[in-house]
Amino acid sequence: MNNDEMVARQILILGRKIKQRRNLHIQDLNLTTGQADALKYFADHPGRTIAMFKDYQEITHQTARVIVQHLVKLGVVVLTPNPADGRAKLVTVTALGTKKRAQLSQHGWQTSRELFTDFTPAEQQQFLALLRRANVNLERNE
Repeated sequence: MNNDEMVARQILILGRKIKQRRNLHIQDLNLTTGQADALKYFADHPGRTIAMFKDYQEITHQTARVIVQHLVKLGVVVLTPNPADGRAKLVTVTALGTKKRAQLSQHGWQTSRELFTDFTPAEQQQFLALLRRANVNLERNE
């Protein structure tokens, strides 16, 4: 196996491990990945609409609506009239949603702490810089 294949394999393994941890945690919160992403988006961007979430996630409007409808049923968001546009609804996070968002954040920090165990601060910064460069390379070739 050449060096490129070994690096690619390690990246895939790391991604899979992070995804498995995330899936277990969001399952404990009674959320799907899409719902967790939506909750994070609406908590971090108050006063946004389903259409704005759709554009941010680059998904269809129908998919975004279904995700938000499930969040409403779970009681983590509510829909309110948009004073700027009567056709659109604003998505507002409830107290329960805020609590679940905090739990998502806590889990993310826990995973980060575990991931960077035994890394020096300089190694963490180097790792971050390399990840950013790799992401830019992939975006440029899309």
